[in-house]
Amino acid sequence: MRFACFLNMLLALLLVSVMMHGEQGLSFENAKVLPPGVSRMNLRVVSVNLNEKTDSAGVGRNIEEPLEKNLSFRDVLNGEKDALKRELTAGFLLSNGIKESDTLGKFTADLSGVVTVYAPNYSYGITDRLTVAAAIPVYYASMNVDVGFRSNGSANSFRDLLLTGYNNQAEGARDFVSKINSAVDRLNNKLADNGYDRLDRWSNTGLGDAQLLAKYALVADAPVLVAAQGGVVMPTGVVDDPDNLIDIPFGDGQWDGFAQLSLDQPMGRTGFYVNQYAKYTVQLEGRRSVRLKTAAETIEVPKKNSRFDLGDKLNAGVAVLYEGDSGLTSGVGYNFYHKDADRYPGMEKAAQSELEKDTFQRSHEAEFSLGYSAVPAFKRKSVAVPFECALTYKRQLMSLNMPVSHFVQFETGVFF
Repeated sequence: MRFACFLNMLLALLLVSVMMHGEQGLSFENAKVLPPGVSRMNLRVVSVNLNEKTDSAGVGRNIEEPLEKNLSFRDVLNGEKDALKRELTAGFLLSNGIKESDTLGKFTADLSGVVTVYAPNYSYGITDRLTVAAAIPVYYASMNVDVGFRSNGSANSFRDLLLTGYNNQAEGARDFVSKINSAVDRLNNKLADNGYDRLDRWSNTGLGDAQLLAKYALVADAPVLVAAQGGVVMPTGVVDDPDNLIDIPFGDGQWDGFAQLSLDQPMGRTGFYVNQYAKYTVQLEGRRSVRLKTAAETIEVPKKNSRFDLGDKLNAGVAVLYEGDSGLTSGVGYNFYHKDADRYPGMEKAAQSELEKDTFQRSHEAEFSLGYSAVPAFKRKSVAVPFECALTYKRQLMSLNMPVSHFVQFETGVFF
């Protein structure tokens, strides 16, 4: 069950999608800074339903797939606590030509979740070129899971074999049928015996990773406006719980540093301009508790406080934006995202391979926005308070190892 790895990927996507990135305008990036002495409080709200993710080939998969696992005769034997009964059953399988790797059925799962993020951002203009900002998101997340078991023909054949005249093991058949019927309860008991939480509904509310940054206008009075920004992401959010297979972390447990360059090029006096940006994030090494899962065993494994290093990230994009004298704002753009694979140095090789597997990420995304800015009206003294608001639709065009996330977000801000 590599579900914890997927949830870490989800967190990375959410942080890229909904964290505030300094003194940008609503939704899209830009090279603007605040005037000196002016503050702005911004709030971005986005809710994402979790149903599907892509694999390393870009193929969409239901998020419950990691929980859907075959039940083999070996699994039944391993779950038998009576040593004598376990040996007798193993001998019976061998004498009847049944392999321990043969399956009896498959665990099924209906898994869905929702993550809602409220991301407030405060910005302040220090000088006519320098703006500083701070942001900390608040997460609400919930996961619903319904686990079942679907037996196959092997289960029925084995039951009938126990009941044949020369075997005549009616008690063994009843015991076997009972184990099949209680397969889900036995799975939850096995999870509990190994220190895991039972598979049940989960929800939580908490802070995400906080961000501090500064943005400086390198070129503020030329046909091309250029701004640079840099900052840190602090590990203030709750990390993933190694004992819970379906929880969603609100932080990644390590410090990040990032730098970004933004360029705005006005298209004459039409109100249209083109923005281009590139951002690089260095994720520093941290420590956290992980399960030493391998490809062969995912449950009966110990925990270890391990070093880890989530891969560095690259964001880039281009957009055509419009800001009219009436206050209408709109935009259409393209965003690219890439994250290197995670690393777990010093880990046992089998566990390291499983933890690092399919942890690189890549996505291409289209973005559309429509909004209103009261700043022109405030300058005309038509409104008392300058504010902005916008609706943005983001559609994922292609991704690797990431949740499929088409969503609408609402954003509003007020200047004072």
